[in-house]
Amino acid sequence: MTRHNGTHALAMRFILSAGLAFICHGAIAAPLDAGVPSPTPPPVQRVTRTDSPAELARHITALHTAPFKDTAGQPFRFDSLKGKIVWVNQWAHWCAPCVAEFRVMRQVQKQVGADKLEIVLVSRPRDWEKDQAYVKEHDLPWRQVVLDLPPGTSRDLYADVSMNPPEQTAIGTAFPMSTFLGRDGEGLRFDRHPIPVTQGGDPQNPHDVDILVRTLTEWAVRARG
Repeated sequence: MTRHNGTHALAMRFILSAGLAFICHGAIAAPLDAGVPSPTPPPVQRVTRTDSPAELARHITALHTAPFKDTAGQPFRFDSLKGKIVWVNQWAHWCAPCVAEFRVMRQVQKQVGADKLEIVLVSRPRDWEKDQAYVKEHDLPWRQVVLDLPPGTSRDLYADVSMNPPEQTAIGTAFPMSTFLGRDGEGLRFDRHPIPVTQGGDPQNPHDVDILVRTLTEWAVRARG
């Protein structure tokens, strides 16, 4: 009986020791695992499109009435481009998401046809000179214009053109933004990222390119009809 009790006690000590070791191992391992940071996923662009006809109308009116000038210092109006679908791209040389879109913009224009799709880059006055230098350095083939307003004036109009939210106090920070005008100058839609791209400029989803090309081509054909 004594021997049996002694064997039983020894077995219980072994079980308790093993269990305690398992618990301690888990207690030690858990904080180590918890302390390993998970990989940070790359930023993802998402299409941001207005669903408000009133906002789109306000923005299109501003584009058609605001004073712009071109690289020669001559007045420019978007009405002068009637007859084509126009991709108006508001950007800045320092805006990484803006310049990342240029590769796919070239691709879309090539597939739609430059005779059907005109791309216009719109700068802010404060970025104008450096934006022009960037365009020249990177051989961008598109028309450049700048909002021809002295700093600190026409705040409401500037906000309309840049489509900043009403509650946003800063002006001209809605970059990048793309507006699509029809052949008669009507507003078709505006997006923050018509084709979300990676940091390297490749489309996150190649099907997005096909969809935009097909949409722009249909707009051009429908306008002709």
